[in-house]
Amino acid sequence: MVRQRGFTLLEITLVTAIIGIIALSVIPNFSSTDPSRLDLAALEIADAMRFARSEAIRFGIPRGFRHQFGQERIRVMRPDMSVTPATLIFDVYQPASKKLYDIDLNTEPFVAVDTVNQSTTFRGTCNQPGDIYFDANGTPWCVDPRTVLLEQFDVTLTLGPLARVVTLHGFTGRVTIQ
Repeated sequence: MVRQRGFTLLEITLVTAIIGIIALSVIPNFSSTDPSRLDLAALEIADAMRFARSEAIRFGIPRGFRHQFGQERIRVMRPDMSVTPATLIFDVYQPASKKLYDIDLNTEPFVAVDTVNQSTTFRGTCNQPGDIYFDANGTPWCVDPRTVLLEQFDVTLTLGPLARVVTLHGFTGRVTIQ
């Protein structure tokens, strides 16, 4: 007579519970006020600005981005400068994902923000302060009118008591995160 060996339901339940506890301790904590989630959101905004600038320099034709006040979204675009005011064409693709360069922080899985605000300073009056383009030298300008030079563009992201500021510096086109 052959005796069959197996595990009881209690043993299987106990092992499953232990594995579950170990897994919970290994998975990173993504609490709602985790500073790394805010850092990732700031990095997404900064990367979009840097990408638009680098593409303008690389191709020698204007590229830019749109960040509308109070929205948690940034879109990379190419302005059609042959018409006045320039027409914004949102057909710039991310090189890795091959998807349109359109970052909506509400749909990104590992980022979190409560509010997103912008503050801009120009050397003149800009009709659309959230629409910035870079010339072939990487210098940032207002899209409408296109002759107004950007001095500084700040995007402030908050998450609970935490804040990060992404700054596009005029003249140099440098992007920093504080």
